[in-house]
Amino acid sequence: MTVRKTIIGAFAILLAASIAYTVLPENVFAAAETPAEEIVIQTPPAIRVVAAAQRELVEHLSVTGTIVAREEAAAGTDLNGLTVLKLNADQGDRVKKGDVLAVLDRSSLETQLAQMDASRAQAEANIAQMEAQIADSEVGVRQAKEGLARSKTLQAKGVAAKAQLDNAVNAFDSARARLGAAQKAVVASQAQLAVIDAQKKNISLQLGKTDVKAPADGLVLARSATLGGIVSAAAGPLFRIAIDGEFELAATVAETALPRLKADMPVAVMPAGSDTPIAGNIRRISPEVDQRSRLGTLYISIADSSDVRVGNFARGEIEAVRRNGVAVPEGAVTFRNQKPFLQVVRDGKVNTVPVTLGARAEGYVEVKSGVTAGDEVIERAGTFVADGDMVTPVRGDVMGALKP
Repeated sequence: MTVRKTIIGAFAILLAASIAYTVLPENVFAAAETPAEEIVIQTPPAIRVVAAAQRELVEHLSVTGTIVAREEAAAGTDLNGLTVLKLNADQGDRVKKGDVLAVLDRSSLETQLAQMDASRAQAEANIAQMEAQIADSEVGVRQAKEGLARSKTLQAKGVAAKAQLDNAVNAFDSARARLGAAQKAVVASQAQLAVIDAQKKNISLQLGKTDVKAPADGLVLARSATLGGIVSAAAGPLFRIAIDGEFELAATVAETALPRLKADMPVAVMPAGSDTPIAGNIRRISPEVDQRSRLGTLYISIADSSDVRVGNFARGEIEAVRRNGVAVPEGAVTFRNQKPFLQVVRDGKVNTVPVTLGARAEGYVEVKSGVTAGDEVIERAGTFVADGDMVTPVRGDVMGALKP
């Protein structure tokens, strides 16, 4: 009896639970099991932007080259076979115009000069002798002329024979011939004397060349003369001199950069091994471009050449452009079909605009047209946004705060 009551009680409990489940609304359990849906609001992606701003742009152009003498002079001689007796200068010496750098042996030239003096004395003696002969011939001509006149008078009177007249004529002609010969001999001797004088002048000139002198003030760059060496005109100069000790940088530059360069542009020259740049400026631009390398040559004057040597390698920084303008980072520029564009953000929307670029300096590029100062542009071109996309512009270090 007790077991039966227990079974009936359990059945009653199950029945009550079933009735309760049937009566309750279906959404009661559903509400308990399923949470309410979350409302998701999508925002445009954050993009780093930078404002186009006015800034001073100083564009530099790097060139490299070799230190050379601005103007070079050669000191030597055109004499051959003479020996160097004395050397008064060496490489690195400062010399003045007219300084004797080397002395050559002049004994052979002095011997030739003595011979010319003797020849001249001989020519002068010949001239004196010929002049005496001229005087004697003139007397003979006068006497023959007088004899001829007498013979003609006697012949006219019929006193003298014709043979006597013929002899007088022949004597007169002979006297005149001797006079002419003497006069020509004098002329020849005088011509010989002029030749001797010219030879003496040439030897004197050569004697002057035995003192090898500096043609200008400057610095001795090289010396090929050796003590006891025999000089030759074909061997080249004995000394090379940098006039006034002025050096310059002969630098090469691409032909595409030449139109931007002008004389007197400032240049900072840095010789190899030096820590301090030397002030300089463009002195001259070569009018010719090498057809093989397509490079042009600049000649850059150096203000202070005390710490440089001819042949030194050096680098030059040319200030090609210095001006104020609207600029953006170089990375903000994108190119399409080789034309530059900037992605400008206006009212949260990307607008791709064509621009005209100018000078480049220190990671910035000048924008001559397309944007104005204050316009916000996407800082790094190539970001995955297109024209018309909505973005959230972030400037400065704010972008770092938004990163997870």
